[in-house]
Amino acid sequence: MAFQQHFMYLKMRHVVVISMCVLQTMAFVVQQSGKEEKCPEQITHFMGHYVLNGEPVVIKCPAFQYLQMDLSRVSPSSFNIAWTKNASEYLYAGRQSRIHPKKESLWFFPALIEDTGLYSCIVRNSSLCTELTLSLTVMKQEEVHVPDIAYEQLAFEHSQFQMFCPDLSDFTINRTDVQLQWYKDGKLLENDIKYMYSSGTTYMHIIDIVKNDGGYYTCKLQFTHENKEYVVSRIIHLRIVGKDKRHYPVIQYPNHKPIAAAIGSKLLIPCKVYIGNGGNNPIVWWLANDSYIDEFFGDGRVIEGTFQERTESDGHYIDVSLIFENVKEEDFNTEFKCIASNDYGSQVLPTHIRRAASPFTWYIPVAPAVLVLLIIAVIVIYKYRKAANKKEYSLTKS
Repeated sequence: MAFQQHFMYLKMRHVVVISMCVLQTMAFVVQQSGKEEKCPEQITHFMGHYVLNGEPVVIKCPAFQYLQMDLSRVSPSSFNIAWTKNASEYLYAGRQSRIHPKKESLWFFPALIEDTGLYSCIVRNSSLCTELTLSLTVMKQEEVHVPDIAYEQLAFEHSQFQMFCPDLSDFTINRTDVQLQWYKDGKLLENDIKYMYSSGTTYMHIIDIVKNDGGYYTCKLQFTHENKEYVVSRIIHLRIVGKDKRHYPVIQYPNHKPIAAAIGSKLLIPCKVYIGNGGNNPIVWWLANDSYIDEFFGDGRVIEGTFQERTESDGHYIDVSLIFENVKEEDFNTEFKCIASNDYGSQVLPTHIRRAASPFTWYIPVAPAVLVLLIIAVIVIYKYRKAANKKEYSLTKS
């Protein structure tokens, strides 16, 4: 019986030690996250990064495209950029580090499953402090949901199309030996009269586009870092627009992916619409639960941005952004729709906002449980010591 009591005593001591360690860890993380005063301007970037496990990845701080909304606040003086993960862990430069910041970019050599999370770039100088958060999701090759990771590109039937391998500039800069491999639905494409590509380029020509050319393409690049070989791949979803609809507006963004945002942060969701060669009286607007934005948000917390038209290599585009001054709980239960229309037809594309995962989610259920265990352990140890002292007193007296 005494042995059992002593064994229980030792177990409870271990519980106390483990509980104290967990509580200290929680306190450390919370304290670390408050290392510097939070920026008054918190922004959630609309576009998340979906990448494959084991590949090198570069994510860029897009803060300056938001700061352009008010250029008077940006002085030509120097500024500092700091990176954090899950609002607690500061990331520092280091040649030996697998993850390291480099100016406005964060490099992963390579990205691993455990890197999934929220990353924030904090831009500071004497006149501003802006913290911009974006999400990174790292997926296993065998578990990937292809639409989540694919880049959208658009081609018209019975035309020639130039397909670009996107977001490669960080891996191809100052290189003349670029050699891509191209695949369609997992099958290597031969360089022939249908598919034409050349060394030193990051694009492929597809001759005489037909409906069957639609689908998923993959481009792969060999990349060397610190004498280690990596493969950088991009998946492209090619949408084919029929000849009878080539004058219709086509919404390229938003897409089916939900947009992660934190409560209280600013958010900007662009609606990017392809309008071909322009003209045909295009208009673009947003709805919230099938109501106009200015009617649904009478307080002006959410507004539509200005109508912006620009020209890219493949034609004309229109952008109209949905701008949230601060995200609230009710936004997660609201259906937002971008609608594009012209003289030929229209397209409607719904999108939803989801709550960004909190870096402290696991603390909420764990903290009470740890405290309960700690209290029980202290009571057991107290009773054990009290009983032991009584026994020792009796033996001394006898």
